[in-house]
Amino acid sequence: MAFRAATQRALNMRHMMNVTRQPITLSSVRPQSTLNTGEIVEDPQIGNYPNLPRFSTQTRGPYGWDDPQDKRNFGETVHEEDELYGVWAPDLHHYSPVKAASQLALFAAVFASFAGIVYKFYPERPVVQRTYPYNGLSEEFGEREGDIRRRAARVGTHEDEE
Repeated sequence: MAFRAATQRALNMRHMMNVTRQPITLSSVRPQSTLNTGEIVEDPQIGNYPNLPRFSTQTRGPYGWDDPQDKRNFGETVHEEDELYGVWAPDLHHYSPVKAASQLALFAAVFASFAGIVYKFYPERPVVQRTYPYNGLSEEFGEREGDIRRRAARVGTHEDEE
């Protein structure tokens, strides 16, 4: 609940004007127009074009349309902001923040459990690493005195060499 109040406070227009100390005109800030609210927003710039309510076409049924891809009939008036309310607009989500956070936490717990199980039961190497005699064959690989990076194979101790 505190997260929701803090988010609403941060997105509040008056609060933003007080924080930024710059005049923000209300016409320059668009509300969340992808919401399926059904309200009619008065816009003086559209002229004689019909002012349609805010309904996303994603909420329409999949059958019974002349254009089933866009869920539209022939001759139907297109909303002025069709790119925000059409089928190809950002998806409408009906998840609460608590549900989204719990699903994220569940995924993290399952992933961490799987990683822990793999770490716990991952077998050791069934062989011993190969080692080379004569200081890792450094002379055979062309190592010189001033080399920064060593030119040799792994150097190990063999009990056989003693």
